[in-house]
Amino acid sequence: MITTSTLIALSVIIFFASIVRGLTGFGLALVAVPLIQFFMPVIDTAVFIAIVNFFFSILYYRRSREVIKKQPLGSMALFTGIGVAVGTLILKFIYPAYIQLTWGILIIFIVLFLAKGMSFNIKSEKSALTLSGIFGGILAGSTGITGPPVAIILSSIRTPKEKFNAIISLFILFAVTYALLFYLLTGLIRKETVILALCSVPALLAGLYTGTRLVEHISQKWFTNIVYAILIIMGIITILKGLKGLFPALF
Repeated sequence: MITTSTLIALSVIIFFASIVRGLTGFGLALVAVPLIQFFMPVIDTAVFIAIVNFFFSILYYRRSREVIKKQPLGSMALFTGIGVAVGTLILKFIYPAYIQLTWGILIIFIVLFLAKGMSFNIKSEKSALTLSGIFGGILAGSTGITGPPVAIILSSIRTPKEKFNAIISLFILFAVTYALLFYLLTGLIRKETVILALCSVPALLAGLYTGTRLVEHISQKWFTNIVYAILIIMGIITILKGLKGLFPALF
């Protein structure tokens, strides 16, 4: 049942989560999901966030395309779909907790690797976008988390903050489109969840505006540090989810 208090709570959560995503290009689910689960079941939360992320990416699409004209986005879209399919198969045959532990540890290890000034020696933007699609799609399909592999790869080639935001926003658009198609085919989308997501759009717009204004006033160095901090947090949360799956009695 939709109540006024639920609508207000979700709008506040989406506002602050949208500021983070407007600032960095990702992280909406990181901020929102743990809080939304106080008001919705896990499956409805996943659908709700996918819809909100979809709207965010659509709203950001025109600006993203203007920033990254002539980029091989078709390749990224294709390999994101392949990655999501592979990730879904991994989820089907491997216990999710092991996947979460592996990805969480890997994310933290790679961020520390990058923070020390090391790189993956990726030669071209096309290779970076292809790898982003593959690994980002796999993580999205196997855990429902979008963003970290793409953020890591883009950070490794020192992508300017405006282009960083644009590329990762388009990746999330590709990933959540595939996810929503899967949810639709499996009957997981409920009318009430869609209504709640639509009612959160004003908060989404306000958060997007605030986040994009903030990013104009921070340096590239600060932007990179913020991205690293969010990635570390995401890695820790992913590890904790894995541990909770393996040792539920401890949580």
